[in-house]
Amino acid sequence: MKESDYLDNIGNDKHSNDQIVEAIINRVVSFKKLQETGEFDHSRQKKIKALLNEKYDVAFSAANSISELQNYLEDFPEGNHITEVNTKIKEIQAEINRTKKEQEERDRMLREIKHSINENTIDEIIDKLSDSDLYNLCNDLEIDFQIIKNFKEPPITFNAIPKKENEVPQGYTDVFFWGIPSSGKTCALSAILSTIKNDYSMEAPDCDIKFGATYRTSLVNIFNTEIGYLPPRTNEDRTQYMPFLFYKRGEKNKRRISFFELSGEVFKSFYEKVNDTKIILDKDRDGIEQSFKTLELLLNSSNQKIHFFFIDYNQETKNSIDIETGLTQYDYLEAATTYFRDNNDIFKKKTDAVYVVVTKSDEIQADNNKQRAEKAKLFLEENFGNFMDVLSNQCNRNSVHLEVKLFSIGKVYFKRICKINRASSINIINDLLDRVKPISNNRFKDFFNR
Repeated sequence: MKESDYLDNIGNDKHSNDQIVEAIINRVVSFKKLQETGEFDHSRQKKIKALLNEKYDVAFSAANSISELQNYLEDFPEGNHITEVNTKIKEIQAEINRTKKEQEERDRMLREIKHSINENTIDEIIDKLSDSDLYNLCNDLEIDFQIIKNFKEPPITFNAIPKKENEVPQGYTDVFFWGIPSSGKTCALSAILSTIKNDYSMEAPDCDIKFGATYRTSLVNIFNTEIGYLPPRTNEDRTQYMPFLFYKRGEKNKRRISFFELSGEVFKSFYEKVNDTKIILDKDRDGIEQSFKTLELLLNSSNQKIHFFFIDYNQETKNSIDIETGLTQYDYLEAATTYFRDNNDIFKKKTDAVYVVVTKSDEIQADNNKQRAEKAKLFLEENFGNFMDVLSNQCNRNSVHLEVKLFSIGKVYFKRICKINRASSINIINDLLDRVKPISNNRFKDFFNR
């Protein structure tokens, strides 16, 4: 029907109220024009208005998206929710913009996290990301989501250390692990010990006092599986002495070896002694001085010795500074070189080999391992030239083997989780197998028959 048909007949009952409502909704005629005829009864206007409002209410309630609300404006230009619809459209659009901005921020954050995977701790990652984002990130990294969610500090148990000359087990090769705090030596030691337990054979030492037994077990268990939780730097940063027997699978004779992990804080003692100053806090002095006495005790023992100096590539390239003292890794190693220079017997007394180990070597950008090794040597020359010269001179003077090694514990995520790569550990273990000679069965019999 046409508009005129409704306008001409509004004063009679030709069209029902429902028909008029449908005509208004379908824009055949407008409520205003019906009023202008003068024939539109007031009581009928109220009834039709009420019916229209019911229709508007139903349509408004059903409109939840911007497109549905825009359809409402087009379909019901005279509807009683026009203001509310416009407000709702603005609110939904604002929510869409906010959600889009949040998603863009999440995407940006995920890109940054992936690009700099160790800029955040596990707690920071969990705090920053939703479970779904963290789950997706773990999938991308090929890490079990539960490993992140169930993170716990690995328990580390410390043991007593030798304090007297007669407590140092004789006939062992003492392997010294040197490195300032956070140089990566504890993580490297953990990887080496767990690899010995995993791929070789390890036994308790044949000496009366089982120094470092539970500490050694703690480090082995960090990499009980191929993904481990790295230990934090302890406040005490204690020195530990760990004698044990190890050998290749199927090998009859065993090797006596002691791993000696020096407290990184010992380097503060070097700095104090060679510079005639004090930088050690009073609360730490007793522990550090005891560690230094143990170091001197072992250096002066008659055992064969091998030294591993761990230098953190990443720490040096980021110019990290000891907050308490304002000193750098270079400053501490420089003090150590002076100590070695003034104490010639350190390498002269039965030292078989010295290794300078560049840790976190996977951070060195290179196309292959050969190029990475060359860059590592250049890195040492540029940043620790004096330290390397003193070591080289001492080793040449005493016919001691000196070698630079690269070490990567594996892929580390969020500073605390590591997918172990045992290649570097195996390389060091093979050197130890070559340098530490097995003792004959007769010597074992002699020992137990004493």
